[in-house]
Amino acid sequence: MMGNLLTLIVFLPLLGALILGFVPRSNDSQPKAVAMIATLLPLLFAGILYANFDSGQTGMQFTESHDWIHIAHAFQDKSLVIGYSLGVDGLSMPFLLLTAVVTFLGVLATKHMHRAKEFYIWYLILVTGLYGCFLSLDLFLFFLFLEMTLVPMYFLIGIWGGDRKGQVATKFLIYRGLASVGILVAFVALAYKAAMVTGVMTMDMIAITDAFAKAPADVITSSFKQGIFLVLFLAILIEEAFFPFHTWLPDTHEQAPTSISMVVGGVLMKIGAYVLFRIGVGILPDAVQYFATLIAVIGVINIVYAALVAMVQRDWRRLLAFSAISHMGVVLLGVAAMNQAGLQGGVFMTISSGLLSGLLFFLIGAIKERTGTTIIGALGGLSKPMPILAGFLLVAALGSLGLPGMSGFISEILAFMGAFKAFPVLSAVGTLGIILAAVYLLWAMQRTTYGPTTAQLEGLPDARAVEYVPMVVLVALIILIGVYPSILGDLVNHTISSYVTRIGG
Repeated sequence: MMGNLLTLIVFLPLLGALILGFVPRSNDSQPKAVAMIATLLPLLFAGILYANFDSGQTGMQFTESHDWIHIAHAFQDKSLVIGYSLGVDGLSMPFLLLTAVVTFLGVLATKHMHRAKEFYIWYLILVTGLYGCFLSLDLFLFFLFLEMTLVPMYFLIGIWGGDRKGQVATKFLIYRGLASVGILVAFVALAYKAAMVTGVMTMDMIAITDAFAKAPADVITSSFKQGIFLVLFLAILIEEAFFPFHTWLPDTHEQAPTSISMVVGGVLMKIGAYVLFRIGVGILPDAVQYFATLIAVIGVINIVYAALVAMVQRDWRRLLAFSAISHMGVVLLGVAAMNQAGLQGGVFMTISSGLLSGLLFFLIGAIKERTGTTIIGALGGLSKPMPILAGFLLVAALGSLGLPGMSGFISEILAFMGAFKAFPVLSAVGTLGIILAAVYLLWAMQRTTYGPTTAQLEGLPDARAVEYVPMVVLVALIILIGVYPSILGDLVNHTISSYVTRIGG
């Protein structure tokens, strides 16, 4: 049974989508029930994998591998081999757990939707794509799952979004599509060059990693590695909405339904970071080190620029979008350090940002449902009619600005510890983002929850029983990582150590 758990995790949501195809449109309750089961079971299976995961190993565990496509003499008399390969290690396990938690809570957070059947079908297809990205061990398979996330997101925004949903959905598709093209080009180039070492053009990540690690310098040159990394890195910048390719993300969050914003901010936006760790650092560590200063500069620009732009936002959703960009700038700074603390801090920040984004977008969505707005200036005094929601919003905001005892704090400490060793001046500039985060988040909190309560906001209902589940679960995980970071550190430590040992050849 353990040997098939990864396949079950990936395809149970897709099975749920197929089942929903037979549910009558007139039934409003069944679609959500099916979606909850189709996301709860993968969450339970992910928990089983975590309980049986050996954190002392550096290699892949629970692997599943089957021949899929074999084309003889595909390229220069070399066969093309594509496999159905899944696995999990210390890097992918945290992303698997993050996906499982956020996607299930996203279903739980979804209120009554028009055309609910279609909504949950697209949602479950999206979830399948997300799982597949983090569990694939074949580059071609990864790319298929990555593409599987594009079309569902287009319809989830384009049908159930806000006033500008059509325009924003198209913008999302264009930007993410361009990123996918860059990723595909890099993947094909990696496989083609690895074939010069192995004699077979395989898309297997492990085989390609070994080929690049063992290849003589005249077979796979440094200039080739650097060129391919630049293509991949450009795609990651678009995928992660880094400056100057960031404009699609605030628009997406502003127009998307609450549950979709939770998934976008909590999981979808982490795929680019995962590619940077898995492919960039894992396969091309020398190229990452060669461009370390450039990566660090881009990271600091995003930390400070996004924080400054967040300060002038008047919509909570756009403010949170820029806050997330600033957080992911810390990830770039940690990766650029290319040492144990920096890389581990980058992983910590990615997971922490996912949990905090999911929580914050859920809370802002709950407030919007009651007040009809997310404009900060139209709110005020919500701590009186909604003390529970306001209290959790304060906790989430404090976690996002890096309060000690919460996941954001340990993430920033690790990332900046590693970064200061390599780039002391740039890191000092980057710490401005932490200060600015306190300014814009506390300003927004003060305007939202304190002060006089307008007549329109008086008597609004506080948190419902079902809303306690996502709030309590996400806050518990954020605090757990903050006070006991080993629960995440033990998972990633050996995998990151194996990456560090490869730096410099």
